[in-house]
Formats: sequence, C-alpha cells, structure tokens
Amino acid sequence: MPMNLVIQEKRKELGLTQEQVAEYLNVSTPAVSKWEKGSTSPDLSLLPPLARLLKIDLNTLFCFQQDLSRQEITYFCRDLEQLVREQGIAAGFEAADAKIHEYPHSETLLQCLAFQLDGMLALSGQAADETRPYDDMLGLWYRRLTKSKDCKVRNCAAYMMASRAIQKGDYIRAQEILDAMPNREEVFNGMADKRMLQRKLDLCQGKADAAAKELQDALLGALNKTQLLLFQLIDAELACKNKPAAADLADKASRMAALFDLWEYDSYVGPMQVAVANKQADMCIHIARDMLAAILKPWDMGRSTLFCRIAKENNPKQLLSAALSDFENNPAYGFLQDNPGWKALIDAYKTKCDPLVTPNNEM
Repeated sequence: MPMNLVIQEKRKELGLTQEQVAEYLNVSTPAVSKWEKGSTSPDLSLLPPLARLLKIDLNTLFCFQQDLSRQEITYFCRDLEQLVREQGIAAGFEAADAKIHEYPHSETLLQCLAFQLDGMLALSGQAADETRPYDDMLGLWYRRLTKSKDCKVRNCAAYMMASRAIQKGDYIRAQEILDAMPNREEVFNGMADKRMLQRKLDLCQGKADAAAKELQDALLGALNKTQLLLFQLIDAELACKNKPAAADLADKASRMAALFDLWEYDSYVGPMQVAVANKQADMCIHIARDMLAAILKPWDMGRSTLFCRIAKENNPKQLLSAALSDFENNPAYGFLQDNPGWKALIDAYKTKCDPLVTPNNEM
C-alpha cells in the first residue's frame, strides 16, 4: 500500500480530519489533501510527527513491513499478464520490479512474479541475446528466494535456478545447486501423507465434491510428472543408442495422453523426440504439422471425467510462438532448416500467431 493510502486510511481510522492533521503538523489543509492523493509527499522533517499522530511507526508509514494479501497478488498478476500482452515483456518486467520494490518483504509476491514472468519469457519466442537482461533479473529474484526461511520457497527457487543453469549449459553450477537441495525422501520420509488423509476426512464428513476436486488435481499432477519422466527416459535411451526402446516409450507416451484425456499436443512429443534423433525429415514434418495443429485446439478439460472439476480456461495458442521459435532455433532441428517443406510449414503457422507474440520478436 503506497504512503498516500497509509496516511489516508490511518487518519480515517483515528477519526481525524485533514484539517486536524494539518493543524497538528503546522501545514495547510490542501497540503495534506495532496499527500493523500499522492501528488506530493510530506517533508522529511514531518515524517516522525506524522507517524506519531497516526500511531504507527516509520516502517509502516513507508510500507517497509506492509504485505499484500493473496487476493491482491492474484489481481496484480492478472493485470501483469494483460500488460505484457498489450505492451510487451519489457513493460511486464518493469512493472513487476516496481511492485517488488514497493513490497520488498513479500516473498509470496516475489515468488509469484518470478514464476509468472519466467513462463511468459519462455513463451515470448525471443532470442537468447534479447532475453539476457530479463534472465539476469530473474536470477536475482530467485537468489533472494533461496535465502527464505521457508524451506518450500527455498527449494522451489533452487529448483528453478538449477533448471535455468541446465538450459544454459552451466552443468557445474546446476550440480552445485542440486547437491545443496534436500532429497524428497529426506523431507517426507516417515511423514504421513496429509493430503491423502484430508481427502479421507472430507469423504467421511460428506464433503465429496471437495475430495473429488482434490483427487483430480492430484491425479493431473501425477500424470504430468509421469509424462515428464517418460520424455526424459526417451532422451536417456536415445543417448544410450537404444532406439527400439526409445520408440516403444514414445508409443507408450502417446497412448497415455489419449488414455488419460490429456492435451492432444502431448501425444506427439515422444514421437518427435525419436524422429529428430533419427533425423527423419519427412516424419518430423508430419509430426510437427500435427503438433502445431494441436496447439490451436484448446484443451477442453471439462469434457473429461478425470478433470471436469478442475477445468479452467486455457489459451494454448500462446505456445505457438514458443514452438515455432524452438523449431527455428533449437540446434536439434538444424538438419531441417534448409528443407523446403519444413520452412513452408513454419512460415504458414507464423501467420496464425498472435500479432503481439511472434517468434524472435518482443511480445
């Protein structure tokens, strides 16, 4: 909360008028009015007596210890997303940085903004040299979060830092971060599963809807993790030169997506990994065509009995720019860059991108 609103709210809480505040501080009433409107600020010499009059300390007056509610953070994140879509990723980082400086002690705000902008930056389709200033800012924010007293916040931030280090090829740094993180077994060994017990309690208390929603959410998380493990296992088998095993895993990953009503796009990821490793140009183009078409089909979670209670609006089209950028810039697809069919496919889908989100350009 800005200082002007602190002055206004605390004055009203105490039942004081602007005239009374002005008289106490020996200033004019219009001066107090301007403070509360935010058009001017009190002189430095007036801050201690103003804080005493309002029965607050200077930290509160300056909002140094003020925190945002979860709802306020949610609203700001929603506005931030709209700002990025309208004015670009640079405006988003500028607004977020200003908000973080306004509420420097809010770890929840810092964590939400770091995760949100990290994801939006990945979807922007910008080249590495364009994203470097934003990467540096995100790195600073994550380092701050690794000093949190909350182990969950620390571990989430460390996870993101290690992931980013791997993406940049800084494997030594990534290993250092991972070595410092506790293993999941060390954290949860010997502890009861609170969430499982909560679902059982909800059912016993007649809260079936709440239990079903929680179970669907847990199932989706487990399925997403299983898919990620399958994709990583495919890469591992390909690295081991075991192409038959990789192809079998890719087939299982595809069938899993269909069996569990997951997003159609996910069914093509494994086969694409295998086709790229085998440098099968025609197969890559065929799969890429299906992948890009799937991006333009929103995932209707509400039609699935597995996810109907947690269904939410989604706009996978935002991924189109990132997918096209990956197809053009990822070295793994280097053998396709001179293929006329590959280039024609990418050019055709560039016209379907959001005009504010195009590959290799700022949002």
